[in-house]
Amino acid sequence: MLSYVERLKAVGLPTPEYRRDHYDMIQANTNTTRLNMNNEELEKQYSPSKWTHRCSPDEVVKQHIMALAQGSEKAKAEIDCQLDRIYGDTEKQKIDIFGADTIPGDAPIFLYIHGGYWQALGREISSFMVGPICKSGAVVVAIGYDLAPKVSMSEIVNQCKKAVSFVLNLASHRGSSGVYIGGHSAGGHLAAMMLSVDWMSESMQSNSMIKGALLVSGIYDLQPLVNTSVNDPLKMTQETAWENSPLKHLDTIKKTSCHRHIIVAVGQHDSPEFRRQSQEFQQKLKDGLSSQYVDVADTDHFNVIENLQNDDYELTKELLKMMKLNINTVVDGMAKTSCS
Repeated sequence: MLSYVERLKAVGLPTPEYRRDHYDMIQANTNTTRLNMNNEELEKQYSPSKWTHRCSPDEVVKQHIMALAQGSEKAKAEIDCQLDRIYGDTEKQKIDIFGADTIPGDAPIFLYIHGGYWQALGREISSFMVGPICKSGAVVVAIGYDLAPKVSMSEIVNQCKKAVSFVLNLASHRGSSGVYIGGHSAGGHLAAMMLSVDWMSESMQSNSMIKGALLVSGIYDLQPLVNTSVNDPLKMTQETAWENSPLKHLDTIKKTSCHRHIIVAVGQHDSPEFRRQSQEFQQKLKDGLSSQYVDVADTDHFNVIENLQNDDYELTKELLKMMKLNINTVVDGMAKTSCS
């Protein structure tokens, strides 16, 4: 059976090489469960495709990329969009904006951060969920960022801060009612990190501008990844992994997010480690914050986010409810006007 990284390679995505070091880690910085795993088990736990219930590991990755690509092409064909808006200095530091030309300025904005283990995928296939969200009255922004091994984890986090700053300024200019941040897998991690930022210091925008978050199958403690093949292009140490872990910044997240609602979702067929990370992060969040845990039935690590393009999907409904929107309330006004 091919590994997760070998399957990424098979579909033309950048991949790390395997490392087969023994892993025996105690998460001394958190109150989470003590982990003692050899390398083989650790690789399996953090190889999401090995846990799918729908098809082979190889096929689920191919289907995932196809679903994201087809959904994104459909969104670009149907909804007005501004593509390749530059927010930073490199080619990938761009954003795509959907619905801004036809949706009222005071509408909420949903900002999406893609997954891909910080080394694959991109903004170009990250607008698959645009249809039901824009048609319900929210602007959608998909952001891109440089990938490992070109940049470090810390630099990826910094680039996401720049992208969010761009969107907060856009929201302020439009008179938006608020920004909601979402992300899947690695994007769930990055979205959670954005909740810890003091946006007044970062971009002269109020922390209250970010109203909520949808974190889907994220990783909130990066330390278990350090001795896996996922880390080969990232080259994190235990120290840098912890520094870039949302769990380390939990107190700050609680301080900056007292007005926010945070949804932590995970697929029924995500791996036990992905499920543990989501469960424990939400348990810690709910002590002082408005948050909810959504265990999405009959989904794996991949279709738990793919299905966000469906009107009747549980997470689509939860997201729209958080943004105080109703499905398809502005369909008649969403005829495609431009895509530049």
